Amino acid sequence: MMEKGYRGVFSKMGEGLLEKFVQDLLQELEQRPEDPELLFKLGVAYTRTGKTSQAREIYKRLKQVDPQRAKELLDLIYDY
Repeated sequence: MMEKGYRGVFSKMGEGLLEKFVQDLLQELEQRPEDPELLFKLGVAYTRTGKTSQAREIYKRLKQVDPQRAKELLDLIYDY
């Protein structure tokens, strides 16, 4: 089983895909800034790419829109 800190070829590929996913989500959020599903996905993507401070900012936004999803995101942030 691979550890979270693994930095092999597949890990780098995954990071690149996540960065692209983040950019796509940011564009979608311009049209729907309060969409809880988009915010949740963005928070998860930030968490997985190690951008914890950005994930926390998304948590704060999500908490205003959907407290239950915000709690799920917070759990992911601290579990990762």
